[in-house]
Amino acid sequence: MLLPLSYGLEVIRFLDQAPSRPRNGTDHRYAENEVHQCSRLNENIELMFSGSMKQNRRPVELVFRDVCVSLGEKEILNNVSGRVRPGELLSVIGPRGSGKTTLLSALSGTLKINSGLVTVNGEPLRDEMRRNICYVLKEDVFFTNLTVRQVLKFSALLHLPDAMTCHEKMAQVEHIIDVLELRQCLNTRIGDEMKRGLSGCEKKRTSIACELLRNPSTMLLDEPTSGVDSGAALSLMSILKNYARKEHKTFVVTFYQPSSQIFHMFDRLLLLTDGQVAFFGPTRGIFEFFCHVGLHMNPHYNPADFIIEQVKKSPEIRKKLIKAAPNFSELKEIRGTIERTSSLSGLPLLTDPIEDIGDSGVSSSSDAYSSVFSSEVYLPEEVETWPTCFWTQLKVLSRRKFQEAQGRMLSNLNWIQTIGVGLVSGLLWFQMERTETNLSDIQGWMFFTTTYWMLFALFGALTSFPLERKVMNKERESHTYKLSAYCLAKMIGEFPLTVILPSVFHFISYSMLGLHDPQTFLCLWGFLFLNTVVAQSVGILVGALCVDLEVSVTVSALYSLSTILFGGFYAKTIPSWLLWLKYFSILHYAVNNMQIVEFGGGSSIRCAPHNSQFEVCRHGNSSIIPLEVIIEYQGMALPLWANTLIMLIFLFLFRIMGYLVLRYIPNPR
Repeated sequence: MLLPLSYGLEVIRFLDQAPSRPRNGTDHRYAENEVHQCSRLNENIELMFSGSMKQNRRPVELVFRDVCVSLGEKEILNNVSGRVRPGELLSVIGPRGSGKTTLLSALSGTLKINSGLVTVNGEPLRDEMRRNICYVLKEDVFFTNLTVRQVLKFSALLHLPDAMTCHEKMAQVEHIIDVLELRQCLNTRIGDEMKRGLSGCEKKRTSIACELLRNPSTMLLDEPTSGVDSGAALSLMSILKNYARKEHKTFVVTFYQPSSQIFHMFDRLLLLTDGQVAFFGPTRGIFEFFCHVGLHMNPHYNPADFIIEQVKKSPEIRKKLIKAAPNFSELKEIRGTIERTSSLSGLPLLTDPIEDIGDSGVSSSSDAYSSVFSSEVYLPEEVETWPTCFWTQLKVLSRRKFQEAQGRMLSNLNWIQTIGVGLVSGLLWFQMERTETNLSDIQGWMFFTTTYWMLFALFGALTSFPLERKVMNKERESHTYKLSAYCLAKMIGEFPLTVILPSVFHFISYSMLGLHDPQTFLCLWGFLFLNTVVAQSVGILVGALCVDLEVSVTVSALYSLSTILFGGFYAKTIPSWLLWLKYFSILHYAVNNMQIVEFGGGSSIRCAPHNSQFEVCRHGNSSIIPLEVIIEYQGMALPLWANTLIMLIFLFLFRIMGYLVLRYIPNPR
């Protein structure tokens, strides 16, 4: 039992962690003196990208013109244009459903645009440029069992290049921690609805910290202050504002209704309503714009509240704003800039798709606008450059998987359940005599053991996969690692953890049943573990195929129950037209192997003194039941090596199928 465990632990040996400060147990409090806070932030920002982290990244001017996005027949964005320069903070505000998140997804390249053009420093946005654009989602997606320090450590090891030493990477983590004021919660787990962990603000800061480690040129943040109190929101936006100014970074941030203090931090403002531009330009210009269309704001009123109230009042006001926006804002200047860029780059001049629609109802300029982004949501595996090499990805992901899965797979409840079931089964089959009368009971123990651990592993992998898919998708979209490295790391990282609980159960239960031979004990344990790993692979495959948890549970229940029925214990006589299904049953091969080992290598099974069901006992001179007779009576004919080979084929087949599903069906319905 200890050999595989020690091997697995050696494979995923932990990195030496930097010294950390213990959490004092109190909630995070933000400094009330904003002047002192900003000066301290500036000092931290100047330190953050010193030394080896300083990369030659040009400041970025991001310009987008006439971006259109449709989902089916529904138009989400209609000719949305804007611009943000280095060191500026562009805020995209608007009511719910106005297209703010869709615009960020389009700019980041994670969503296909139907038409329009996006340029970076005058060049059309390409895949290699997208690596310098970070997208912080509205939802903070993490492995909930990891601490803040662990999340940042693994993010740095995956995102920072191999040319940097581990010490240099950890130094950058420490700088990021100070910049975003995460020192007090370093050793706190992320947590979720069931387990208490970080506050909403601390989670958001951790999300931003993971992206800042990449030293991006452009950052897109979707409602970074949602679910955060006003003081924490103001502090966070102060950090981002100072960071953008000091490092000449380009920021695009979406908001629903920011406070007045946050509103005045914006350099430029893009107001969206019904997926169209209602205003774009310097933030201070929106007051004059609203006065121009006859909407006057009262003094001492939050401008953001006033703006949202107006655009939500009536369709007439929204139409008036949309109609006036092109003549009052910078949209004409953006159009001219994009047209000059198209001319210099050899692209055809872009015409307004609304003004050039053929009989089909589709813009004839759509082809000229397209090809800026790939039609795939996920970055292609064939891109040549990665932040780190394959072996670094495999090593880091294996360590992270072990630490993430440790608290989940070896939870206190799982320990209690394993020990409890082991004791109950051991008492139920306690010291069984090796007689024909008890033969079915011994076989029942084998069938129960393999069934229990098959279901435990299958549904354990199934229920944990939805969150794992979210984290993987987010990291794959940012082109962090190869999918092959992730899948191999999952196997390596979970291997020692998968061994432990079945081993404890087997040691308790089989010892109470009657430990007859150490070699038999080890062989039974090996086949029990193989059965568990194969079932875990089935859970991963079903979880990859079915996004909806209810559907995946139904599919898994159907498969597992069919496997049990055709396993050969409940029904020994199967109709001929269904007989072929037993060869797809995991339990069929696992139980067969356990019987071959137990009845062939352990103590022999003695015949019943009277009325034996075996002919060899009734008419022969033998007082024991041969192994071949028991196996034949169970309807199992394959030898030990064949059963083992088929189980291994199942293992690799399910794992490879899971990889192919994740690789080619990233968004199953």
